[in-house]
Amino acid sequence: MTRPVRAPHPLAPSPLPQAATDEVPIGFDEIFFSRTDGRGVIHAGNSVFRRVSGYDAGQLIGAPHRIVRHPIMPKAAFHLLWERLKAGRPTGVHVCNRAIDGRAYWVFAVVVPIREGFLSVRIKPASATFRRVQEVYAELLAAEADGATPAEGASALLAQLSREGFSGYDSFQAQTLAAELACRAEETGLPAPDLGAALAALRAADGIEAELEAMRRMFRKAILITTNLRIVASRLEGGGRALSAIADNYALLSDGMSRWIEQHRGGSLGIARSAAETLFLEGASLLLEEMSASFARDAEAGVGDPEAERGRLAEAAAHYRARAEDCSRRALCDAADLGSHLAQMNHHVSALGSIRMLSRIEGAVHRQSDSALDQIVAQLDSFQDELGARLTRTTAHGRKVSAAA
Repeated sequence: MTRPVRAPHPLAPSPLPQAATDEVPIGFDEIFFSRTDGRGVIHAGNSVFRRVSGYDAGQLIGAPHRIVRHPIMPKAAFHLLWERLKAGRPTGVHVCNRAIDGRAYWVFAVVVPIREGFLSVRIKPASATFRRVQEVYAELLAAEADGATPAEGASALLAQLSREGFSGYDSFQAQTLAAELACRAEETGLPAPDLGAALAALRAADGIEAELEAMRRMFRKAILITTNLRIVASRLEGGGRALSAIADNYALLSDGMSRWIEQHRGGSLGIARSAAETLFLEGASLLLEEMSASFARDAEAGVGDPEAERGRLAEAAAHYRARAEDCSRRALCDAADLGSHLAQMNHHVSALGSIRMLSRIEGAVHRQSDSALDQIVAQLDSFQDELGARLTRTTAHGRKVSAAA
C-alpha cells in the first residue's frame, strides 16, 4: 500500500537550486531586521528581509521564523541559540537562510530579548571566523545525520570553541561580531566602530582564564612530585625524615594554592564573561541604532509599523548600551579584586621557593644514596619557574583588563 503524497506547505521554499553556490546577492551596507514573539513567530521585519527572502508581507507576518531556515544548518546551532535566549542572554550566530526560490544567503545574526519577544538584526559576514564556522557546521550536520542530538551537537560546538582558544561562547560571539563589523567597515569604506578597548579587555580576560586553568593542571601534577619525594624519603630510612617533612610542607602549600585557584576561577570566568558582554553589547547596540535610524530612510516600509519598530529598536539599543557599561564596570572591579588575590598568591610562591631550596640542600646531602632525588629536585625547579611565570602573566593580563575597562 502506497502512502498518499502530501501537498507542499504554502510557505515551503522551492527545491534547492542545482548550483550549490547560487546565493541571493546582499550588500555589505545592508542590514536585516525582524521581530518575533517568544515562540519565534514573525511580527515585523524590514524591506531588506522581505526582498532577500523573497516572501511578501502577508507571507511573513504570523509565520514561524524557521521558514527561512536552510537545510545545511545544523540543529545544534539553533539549540544553543534558543538555550541562551531563554536564559535572557543576547546572542550572535552565523546562520545560512533559504529564500523562497531556494537560494541561500548567509548572515551574522544578533538576537536580543525584549519585552514582547526578540529582535534580530543581521549583516553579511566575511570574516575568517565565518569561513571556519562553515567548516564546523558541516561537521555538526554530518554528526546529526549519524544520530547526534542537537544538545550533543551544541556541546561539541562549545568544546571546539574551547580547543580554538575561546573561554566560552560569550567570548566567541563577541570577538566574531567585532571581526564582522570590521570587515563590513572595510568593504563599505565606512569608519570602523571603536571597539578596540573592549576587544583588548576581552582578550586579556581570556588570558587570565587560560593561565589559571593551566595552573590548576600544574598543581595536579605537583601531587605526583610530592608523592615521589615521600617514596625516596622512605628508602633513606632515618636520613629521609627531613625530606619527608619537606614533601609534607610542599604538598600542604600546593594544596592550599590549588584550592585558591578552584575558588577564584569563578572570578576569572566572571571577568571573561563581563568583558565579553561588554564587547558584544557595544557592537549589538551599534547595529540596533543603525537599524532604528534606517527606518526613517526606508522608502519601502517593510513589514509592520515602521515608527513603532524604530522605537523598539532605539529602546533596545539604549538598554543594551547601558548594560554594556555595567558589564565594563563589573569587569574592572573583578580585575582589581583578582589583582589583590594574586599578590597573596605570590607570597605563597615565595614560601614554595624556600621549600625548594631545602629540597636542593637535602638532595646534595643524599645524592650518593639515591640519584632519584636529582630528578625530583629538577621537577620542583621546573614547577616553580613555570608557576612564577604564569602568575606574572596573569597579573599583567589583569592590568590590561583594568586599563581597557
